Amino acid sequence: MSSLRSIAGGALMAIPASVALAEIDILSVTFTCENGVPLPVTYFNVSDGPGAAATLVDNKLVPMRQVASGSGIRYESPEGEGTYILRSKGWNASISYQAAGDATSEQVIYQDCSSR
Repeated sequence: MSSLRSIAGGALMAIPASVALAEIDILSVTFTCENGVPLPVTYFNVSDGPGAAATLVDNKLVPMRQVASGSGIRYESPEGEGTYILRSKGWNASISYQAAGDATSEQVIYQDCSSR
């Protein structure tokens, strides 16, 4: 339960201050990925703008902002040394990592994740 509190606190920091007064719907989901690896994700959906999400990757809190997606939902961590990317559609999700400045370096970390 404490990890979910950490996820919630970190993701709230990822939401811009301009939406601080907006209504926020919080949804926590645990996906089960290949080899039975759990992937806890907390989604923060705001009523008047893009949402945010947070997850734990290798015991590291990763806050993310919702970005445009052609299909499904896509969240990206703020730029830094690299970017974590969460893609989800329906009951399925995946997490990948892309090194800063190298669009060809994207590597899948968790795949075949399902919340069913």
